[in-house]
Amino acid sequence: MKTGIQGVICDWAGTMVDFGSLSPVTAFSEAFERFGFSVSFDEIRTFMGMLKYDHAKAILNLTKERFLEQFGRYPTEEDVQTIYCSFEPALFDVLAHHSIPIEGAVAFAEALKARSIKLGSTTGYTASMMEVVTREAAKQGYKPECYITPSAFLPGRPHPFMIYKNAIELEIYPLSAIVKIGDTISDIHEGLNAGCWSIGVALSGNELGLSYDSYKELPASLLEEKRLHAHQKLGAAGAHCVIDGIWDALPLLDIIHEKIKNGEKPCHIHL
Repeated sequence: MKTGIQGVICDWAGTMVDFGSLSPVTAFSEAFERFGFSVSFDEIRTFMGMLKYDHAKAILNLTKERFLEQFGRYPTEEDVQTIYCSFEPALFDVLAHHSIPIEGAVAFAEALKARSIKLGSTTGYTASMMEVVTREAAKQGYKPECYITPSAFLPGRPHPFMIYKNAIELEIYPLSAIVKIGDTISDIHEGLNAGCWSIGVALSGNELGLSYDSYKELPASLLEEKRLHAHQKLGAAGAHCVIDGIWDALPLLDIIHEKIKNGEKPCHIHL
């Protein structure tokens, strides 16, 4: 049996496309505004990576006391449905624009192919959303071998089942020979629950939460402060290692590859 890394499974928004993971935040903010109940970007980002219907429900649960003060009752399943019905069209309005590969994503995929390492992916988007994302990303040269979405029969993050499905589709085993890379805490937990090496992404996604232009304009001292905070948060969530972005992933994969060849199981790595 082949030793070393056999597969890498990446998240999409904030990890491989959509620097800052902006499209879901923009769409949720608009959906809640249409409902007449304002939520902050921080409240929205708390649950990034989840199936989007569950994400809407989680936001309402987090803000239920404020909801009670405004409406005189706690939020119901009907409220979740109403907000989600506004969220989907708002997301589709911006999804294509925010599906451009992040710096280094295409080169990373090409490097994996050259090393005969399979590339899969998981997401919090639905299948219809992913039709847009995959189409637009492919135009720019990014096309993983497999993508799996959550559904009624396949629970999303932090459950490990989408990773299991990737492993089946790509014919990869054992799971400890797989590296999961993502920008949210739910990504980290998904990888851990599956028994994979679980790698966090600090600057291109949810934790920094800025567009590429805004990221480049941050003063160096402030960027370093935010960078360290993101690294610490993802590390505290259990990530085996945290990188700034996918552009930093290949040297880390070299380290993990050797550890797997030496019989080591997923463990913390200090760069």
